[in-house]
Order: sequence, then C-alpha cells, then structure tokens
Amino acid sequence: MHAATIAPAATPADDAESAQRFAGALLRHAPPGHPDAGFFATVIGKSLACGDLGRCGLSSRELEELAARLFPGALTGHDPALAPLRAQAAIYPVRGPDAAQAEFMRLLRALLDAWRAPGTSTTPWVSSVLAHACLRPDHLWRDLGLSGREDVTFLLARHYPGLVVRNVRNLRWKQFLAYSACEQAGLPPAAAPGCPACEDYGFCYPDMPD
Repeated sequence: MHAATIAPAATPADDAESAQRFAGALLRHAPPGHPDAGFFATVIGKSLACGDLGRCGLSSRELEELAARLFPGALTGHDPALAPLRAQAAIYPVRGPDAAQAEFMRLLRALLDAWRAPGTSTTPWVSSVLAHACLRPDHLWRDLGLSGREDVTFLLARHYPGLVVRNVRNLRWKQFLAYSACEQAGLPPAAAPGCPACEDYGFCYPDMPD
C-alpha cells in the first residue's frame, strides 16, 4: 500500500511567481504603451494567484469592461495561460461588504471622485480597486502586488494629482486616504477598515485603541 502523496503548501514566493506569470499573460493582450495596463495586470494577476479573483475589487461588469478595453481576448479567447482567469470569472463571487465597510467605501469613493483627474477613463476602475484594497490588513502597495510605495504614489499622481499633493505629512497612503475621506465628510479621523489588523497599526495610529 502506497502512502498518499501530499502536495506541498504554496509559499509566498510561489504566489509571487504565479502572480507575475498571470500578469505577463494579460499584458500580451494589452495595447502597447497603455499607462494603466501594468497596474491592472498586476492586481488581477495577484488575485488569480491567491485563488480569489474577487479580491481585485472590481465588480463582474467592471472586470468585463476593463478586460475588453485593456486586455481584449483575455476573457473571451483561448489563451491557455489565462484559463484560470476565465474559470474564476465564470463563477465570479458576489460578496457584499458589511455595513461599516460599505460606509467606508462610500466615503472613499466620494473622495476619489472629487479629486479624479479629467479625461482619464480608467480612473473609476482604479477607485474600485483602491477602495476594496483598503478593507484588507496589509500595506497598500503590497496588497496590490506592487513593488513599493513609490508605485502607489505614481498611480495616485496620475489619477488624483490634486489629492496627492495634500499629503504634506507624508502619511502612508492607506492612512492618508482614510483620513482624507473622513475629513471631506466632516467626520473625525478614523483608520481604514483593514488597518487594525496590520502589523504597523500602532505605528500609524499610536493614539487609537487596538
């Protein structure tokens, strides 16, 4: 009798490699030189590597529209490297946030809409990704699968330039977005929903209870 073979658990390095592979496959479908293709390919690639396409923050309709615009054929073609994308999109989960998360996302979307750059048609999709990412307990750049804070700065400067220059205290971006959303709504400063579970919560919010 042979012992059952147990596959080793995936490591963060495995996930990162898978995310890069999926992102590269998406970019093969992208129009040359599009300034947002790399960002969305990275976000969707990381979500696929995590086995949860819904973590990208886009609704099923937004995902279809974005794919048709930036990655034509990725959802409707037969690229074997993107089979997981088509499989997960076919059973796209519909999960609503809880009441507190929904209210935060509403405030943050109002902030981003108020500061969006004119003439950038992909900005609403960026807003959806950012609002959802702020619900999770990691640094914004790492949660999105980016290389560092500078990548987030570049993204925000492209889509919300007037908002970026207001970060005169050089706060971390998730913290700054949460504070700015509260300020615009006339509310006291509060952390983003994902922040309390972050390893650096005490550093960013020393005066707030755990």
